[in-house]
Amino acid sequence: MKGNPSISVLSVPLALALALAAPAFGATEITPQEKKLVPAAKKEGQVIFLETSWKDDTMRRLGPAFIKHYNLGSAFKVTHILKGTGPTVSMARQEIKAGKYSFDIVSVASPGFFAGAAKQGAFLPLDSGQWKNHEENWKKAGIFVQYPLFISPYSYTFQPVWNTACPGMEGVNITSYADIIDNPKLKGKVLASDVTKSQSYSLTTIGLMENGYDVKTMWKKLKALEPLVAFRTEAKMQQVVNCERAVDMWNLSGRALQKIREKPDLAKGLKWGTYKEGMVLFGQQAGVIKGAAHPNAAKLWMDFLLTKEAADIVAEMEVSYYTMLKGYKPPESVRKYMIDFDKVKVLPIKDQIGAAKKFKKMQEEWQQVFR
Repeated sequence: MKGNPSISVLSVPLALALALAAPAFGATEITPQEKKLVPAAKKEGQVIFLETSWKDDTMRRLGPAFIKHYNLGSAFKVTHILKGTGPTVSMARQEIKAGKYSFDIVSVASPGFFAGAAKQGAFLPLDSGQWKNHEENWKKAGIFVQYPLFISPYSYTFQPVWNTACPGMEGVNITSYADIIDNPKLKGKVLASDVTKSQSYSLTTIGLMENGYDVKTMWKKLKALEPLVAFRTEAKMQQVVNCERAVDMWNLSGRALQKIREKPDLAKGLKWGTYKEGMVLFGQQAGVIKGAAHPNAAKLWMDFLLTKEAADIVAEMEVSYYTMLKGYKPPESVRKYMIDFDKVKVLPIKDQIGAAKKFKKMQEEWQQVFR
């Protein structure tokens, strides 16, 4: 959900790749499908990944790990293009229409875009050796995939984040939406997420509605708290840290942990949790573009994202992005910061394509309250 585009080219010396990327508990077995792709990927020499969420530090670890895992050589390049949700979808649609591509893979939480692009024949079919290890949990969590055209390597959900070190926040603990909207103590202290600027916020809203939560009443009560309407999770987290607004209803625990890593004293006040009403979990879909300059490297990258090695890096660096790999346990170093989905209620989005069709009406109703 970045606002400004960022492009990073990660060309990694092999010695550094080996040092940075060594897995903790052995390597995931390379399947016959992956082995078939490796020679062609080496020849292509690069993969270009357009996505919306991961910081460059994460990619600086994923790139070397990918190179090491498949022995692609020190000259191989991983290029990372980071944009916001809307700009990513817009860029992908424009390039699909033009038939000229500046990226190989697009990844964004947008079921409507992926379903539409798949109908247009925009994606190369995958022949993944790893996807079966995720299929059961994708179905269980209601994650939207359409293999072999696109998958959802990682999923995320928005959590409450608050700062008890801010004035007037002593003793605040958030385990339900009611802990925010029914607490007059929080008047002037809350951030409201702008659903008109984010498909992720819109999906969360529709997910709550589909599972019977009274969103319209929540909006009215939230409005009475005189919230500040904001968009980007990074900017909102900084406002929580600065006590400009001490509570954000929808953010990412990984953003909070990143702030704590930068300034450890923040751990005394910065908190996050889950909602007992349930958590709307949705996938970040990804597909290889038909006409991509590096199709084999792109397919190989997609399989790599489904491995334990990649999942460990994403967990350690991002915290808030979850693999659906069967039997997976995050590294001990970050496990306590992550949601255990065996212990929380998951609210699946029942009709992901239909959800996108509901955005316009829902956003208009939201604007009537907050604008």
